[in-house]
Amino acid sequence: MSICLDHDFELQSVVKEIERHNAKRILIQLPEGFKQCFNYLVEKLREYLSREVEVILSLNPSFGPCLVDEYSAREVNADLVIHFGHTEYPYYKPAVKTLFIPVEFSSIDVAKLVSILNNFCTLNSRICLVSSSQHIRLCNNLVKLFNKCGITYRGVVFGCTKVDTKDCDILVVVGGGRFLCVSQYLMNLDSKPSLATYCIDPYTYSLWDPKEEVEKMMRVRVWKIYNALNSRRWLIVSGFYGQARDNFVRILAEELKKRGFEVSVAKVLKLDREMLVNISSLFDVVVITSCPYLAFDFQDLEIPVLTVGEAFVILSNAINRYRYPW
Repeated sequence: MSICLDHDFELQSVVKEIERHNAKRILIQLPEGFKQCFNYLVEKLREYLSREVEVILSLNPSFGPCLVDEYSAREVNADLVIHFGHTEYPYYKPAVKTLFIPVEFSSIDVAKLVSILNNFCTLNSRICLVSSSQHIRLCNNLVKLFNKCGITYRGVVFGCTKVDTKDCDILVVVGGGRFLCVSQYLMNLDSKPSLATYCIDPYTYSLWDPKEEVEKMMRVRVWKIYNALNSRRWLIVSGFYGQARDNFVRILAEELKKRGFEVSVAKVLKLDREMLVNISSLFDVVVITSCPYLAFDFQDLEIPVLTVGEAFVILSNAINRYRYPW
């Protein structure tokens, strides 16, 4: 329960939206870490609402705002989807009414983060902050505290979006876990390799440099590309909703076929390890167009699992000048 109390679910705002839409049935979507808060949220909503509202929990994947559960919303005839844990994805607008609640982390010792950022201020560099959805308010407060230091906040990042860093000397990613920071470092290698990138975990108050981890990952990625160079049987995996990147699928399939490769396309909402193992004997290489994180997550599999960018590296014969593209 502590995780539920340590985060701001903005329930008063949720209630206002429910009333504004006169919603009688709502679908709640929660990321894995927040699913344990469902009963707490329902209890609070019933306490705040002036009338009875049916609340349904979606157990389909909620890895990001690119996966609003439109299917379940239509299936249960929901008037409104409450998508907790993310802000709206800039490249996808759900076809169903959706309210995005970032769920800010509220139990933060700001003084500890200030002491960490003070180290950067002494460098006389232009510092840019980006964050996950849970730390928007925190970053805006840090910018106010460091107004003499030239720190700016560039907004929320997702695992597959870039930020404007053209006038930044140092990029600081504020967020828990490792994926967001590593992904931003990889993008910098392609667009601005001189940009120093650091990561602050506001849950543990730790500062870390992703360079060594990225270097290890890059060696794995190049090896995966090398192993896929002479592959004949290709599977392109496409996702749903904001992860249904049909243009990538079409162009990639056309280019592979031009070169005489065998190409199959699959659709999946949630791709897991067991599924890939079961089909691994059918194909020589798998390209995931839905989310780059999945290619990294399955890097230990014998069959090469590639991102879209890595597949185009092969098609352009660019293995010897490889830089990581998304």
